[in-house]
This record gives sequence, C-alpha cells and structure tokens, in this order.
Amino acid sequence: MNKKVVIILISAILVLIVSGVIFATLQEGSASSLAATSDAIHNNNDNNDGDYTYIPPTTTQEDTNTTPSVTEAPFVPATEIDLDPTSITVFVNKEYALPIDFQPEDMVTPDIYFNLSYYDDRTLMRKEAADAIEDLFAAAKEDGCSLSGVSGYRSYQRQKKIFTNNIITKGKTHTLKYSAVPGTSEHQTGLVMDISCASLGYDLNDNFIDTPEGQWVAQNAYRFGFIVRYPDGKAAITGYSYEPWHIRYVGKALAKYLYEKDLTLEEYYNYTPSPDFDFEAVYASLINYKPPVTPTTPPITGEDVLDENGEVIDGEAGEGTTPDGTIPDDTKGNNGGKTPTPSPKPTPAVEDPDDEPTDPEEPVTTTPNPDDTEDGSDTGTDDGSSNGDGDTGNTTATPTPDPSLTQTPVQ
Repeated sequence: MNKKVVIILISAILVLIVSGVIFATLQEGSASSLAATSDAIHNNNDNNDGDYTYIPPTTTQEDTNTTPSVTEAPFVPATEIDLDPTSITVFVNKEYALPIDFQPEDMVTPDIYFNLSYYDDRTLMRKEAADAIEDLFAAAKEDGCSLSGVSGYRSYQRQKKIFTNNIITKGKTHTLKYSAVPGTSEHQTGLVMDISCASLGYDLNDNFIDTPEGQWVAQNAYRFGFIVRYPDGKAAITGYSYEPWHIRYVGKALAKYLYEKDLTLEEYYNYTPSPDFDFEAVYASLINYKPPVTPTTPPITGEDVLDENGEVIDGEAGEGTTPDGTIPDDTKGNNGGKTPTPSPKPTPAVEDPDDEPTDPEEPVTTTPNPDDTEDGSDTGTDDGSSNGDGDTGNTTATPTPDPSLTQTPVQ
C-alpha cells in the first residue's frame, strides 16, 4: 500500500475520534446545564431563597389572537308596543292610558337630594329606577353638577286633582298643551323623576338645559338607563312641549339605543294614533268642563306648590273641584284600560277657550308667552308642565310640614 494513502487514513481516523470526543463533551455539558436549571427552579419554588429568576417563554401575537373576546350582545328592537304597566319599557301616552288603580308595588325613596322639608309620595320611584337615579346623581356630583329630585311618582287621583284644577284656573287650550289627563301621565308608572338644580331655585323650566346640570343630564342620562322623554323639536310626535327636566327610566340597553338613534318612544314603537281614537271625545267630561263665570279661588295650604305667578299647581288645594265643592265626573272619560275607546256620541269639543264663560284670572296670569313655539319654547313654569302633569315642583317658598305625617323628613 502506498505510504501516502496510509497517512491519509490515519489522519481521517484521528479526526473522527477527536470530533466524537468533542460532541460527547458538548452533549454532557448541555445535559448538565438543563439539570442545573431544573434544580434551580425546583429549589426556588421549594425554598423561595434562590437567586434564579424564571423567565416564561415569549407569547407570540398569533397566540394572543386565539383568546376569545367578550362583546356586548347587539340590541334587538321591540316589534310591538309594550303596554304592560309593570314593564320598565311600558309605553304611556294620550291614547294608551294606565289603569286607574295601577300603582307599582316596589316603590322606594331613592337616596338623592330633594328640596323638600317633609315626606311626600312624589319622592317615590320603582326600586330599579331608584337605584339607577342614585348612580346618576352620584356621577353628576363627581363631575361638579348638583342635581335635585322634584317630582317622581304620582297617583291617578293626584294627577286628576292637578289636571282639573288647571282646567278651572287656566282654561282648556293652555292646559292641554302642558297637562296630561289622569291615567296618561308617565309619573304613574314610578319610572320618572323631574329634576332641577339650585341655580333655577329648584324650578322646572326649559332653562334647565342652559345650566351645567341640564347639559350633563342631556349627554349622560342614557348611561344610567334614562332618557329625556320629551326632547326638543319633537312636540308634534310626543304631544308635549320640550321638557329637559323630565327623565324616564327604560333600562340601559334601550336608553343607549334611543340616544344614539335620536328617537323618542313614539318613534321607537312606530306609534301612530289609531284612526278611531278621538282624544277629546274619550276625555270629554274632563277637558270640556266649563267653570261658572265667577269661580272662587281655592285656599292655599302649606303643601301647595306655586308657580312663578303664585298660583297653585299641585298639592291638595282646589283638588280639581268646582266652586260648589264637587269633582267633575270622568267615569265616562277614561275607562281605566290601556286602550281607551271613543264614546259613540262624543261631546262636542270646545276648540276656543273664548267660547267658555269668562274667567277673569286666565287672561292675566296664564296667557302663554307670544314667543311660544310648537317645539316647546315655553318654559312651562306657570302652568304646571312636567310631562304635562302639572307639577312644576317650584319649592322656593319653604313648605310647612304636615303635622299628620310622621315619617322622617327627606334630605
């Protein structure tokens, strides 16, 4: 064999041997390193006194995308009008009235500020709405806005007293623009609160929207499940003038939907008056009542709420009575159901208050502002507006506590 070939073979064998030794050494070192790491982690977990810090493997973007995200379920609009009096989304207007004897069973007084020195039913709301308005008031306060509750729940009988008193003292035309006939007021649901602020003397008028509190409510009420029920520019749809102080609880989902879509409940439910519904015929005995030529002025008591002209617009005074002390009969004017039916022979409606006997008080103290417009530019403070239910809640004159009431005064 050639000597050169033998040298080459020997060299190759040596190279293989050396490579094998190096590979074996490296493998042993790697195994030792892994074992040391494992021991360090184990010892650190057991004794918590090691100096080794475990660094978890890097998470890739692909891995993070596999985590399911939680999204809010889309709101599904109703397909028919909600006429259940106990529902938080119940629809109440001039056509769809509440039963005469309806009263929510779960009413409480929310822990909010009321400008009252005595207990009154108007502080009541349904529990769910009361909890929500407490959150609303608290959030407003955090943003520097101090709100006050003025008028919440109102029974059928109380609304009847307010409405008939307004008919007597202010006339039909003016009253129907602002006042709801009993049974058609949202206040009876226990889901409404009229609110105000100190800068307005706790009065209810459309100047509320010009205050920081009014602006805050307009922009944030929906977050707590409330809507401004009678918005600006939609009087022709809702039937009532603009009332920035009248907030109605409908729940967060629906409130957000209505706010984002700029809808009223009438628009949401696609409401149009029934062809055979005649409002003035259904409620003829109430809205067409004609007082005598020389009506007597009802006495004013400590619980009466006065408007800016000093006239009674709420409380027990007048109680919707005629000067002879009787209350106009409305048994034919409201059947107490949710869908009033016009009477077969409706009483002719009085279209112009000038056709009524002269009322010396009406032209002087209750003539609407000449600048009034259909969209609610009238402040409503002189007629007891607030959902047309006649309770402006003007409490600038401190009411005298009723000695017959023993409950703790409201804050």
